[in-house]
Amino acid sequence: MKRIHYRISFFITWILFCLYSFTRRDLNLILYNPFPYSKFWEQTREFLTNLGYFHRPLVTNLFIIFVLIFTFLYLKLIKQKLPPNNKILFKFLIPIAVLGIISYPMFSHDIFNYLFNAKMVLIYQVNPHMHTAIEFLSDPMTRFMHNIHTPAPYAYGWTVVSLLPGLAWFTEKFVLSFWAMKLFIAIFWLAQLWILKKLVNKLFPHQSWRWQLFVLSPLVLIETLIIGHNDVVMMFPALLGYWFLLKSKKLLDKYQFLSIILLLFSISIKYATVVILPLFLLKPYLKKLNIPAVASFLLFAVMFTRPGQLHSWYLIWAFSFAILSKSRFIVSLFTSLTIGALLRYVPYIYYGNWNPPVYLIRNIIWLLSVSFTPFIVKYTSKLSNK
Repeated sequence: MKRIHYRISFFITWILFCLYSFTRRDLNLILYNPFPYSKFWEQTREFLTNLGYFHRPLVTNLFIIFVLIFTFLYLKLIKQKLPPNNKILFKFLIPIAVLGIISYPMFSHDIFNYLFNAKMVLIYQVNPHMHTAIEFLSDPMTRFMHNIHTPAPYAYGWTVVSLLPGLAWFTEKFVLSFWAMKLFIAIFWLAQLWILKKLVNKLFPHQSWRWQLFVLSPLVLIETLIIGHNDVVMMFPALLGYWFLLKSKKLLDKYQFLSIILLLFSISIKYATVVILPLFLLKPYLKKLNIPAVASFLLFAVMFTRPGQLHSWYLIWAFSFAILSKSRFIVSLFTSLTIGALLRYVPYIYYGNWNPPVYLIRNIIWLLSVSFTPFIVKYTSKLSNK
């Protein structure tokens, strides 16, 4: 009975957090009004926006409370085995995804850049890697987009695959295009959950809590479904490549070749996974190496190549491999860092900008979150011994 109560509580908290996302709404973007014949949503939206801009101490405390509740329920739920895949998919994960898709992408405007880059190709018929959004100032999207003066920062693989949801631009409806991009990313999130399930079952058949650590991670849910970051699009082919790499028995057999092709596709999305390419190439000579552990640290290290942009969602890269590590310490360390990664938004919400001392406080919070590690090591140890 408790497990049902915890799942219900988790879902209710998610609903509230999805509503909370509208406190970060850009004033130049209404987004949509799902209830055009009722003033209730319009009044609610304006109330939330006013709360976010003019009552920052209150909205900061609300965020802290939500994160703490999420974390508590997260840790409680991984103690209990989730229902079979079909039940959890339709009764839990898909409703969570739907709510995330219609939420506001708080904390980041990246998804708007994804949308506009696809629009540049399909509608304006220019290369977003060679042209910038500022060249199209007559387009209403430039009023609320960020980084309109820079070309597309991602690899061409992402530009190509983003054209699929970008086809919604031919409807000339911004909201449909927005939902299409969110849905596209949510599908890759589900795909990553699927391949992680297969990997955990193969490597740790009696430790399903490892999979649940990723499935229920507040950081992954918020950054992927609410904010709409494309990191899962990069990580799914990398993990699928690792699945085939595990089947490889000798150098350059068909499984290793397929794994490298998938990893190259991953690299074409966002570059970062290039650091694990040597592990895939040399795997036949690294039989005793804990590849997921090394991969997680390599992907974590990539973040520090741009110390001025230590974005919280980048941690999804390392966390995706960390849960497959043989070391519970590594699993616990990166789980602790995901909790700290969410709390890093606290100074931004409070101050309302990214100016000093926000950057310093954010990194102090992240460093302090490492202190959760011994507790989570002990916690997961009990789960492993069940």
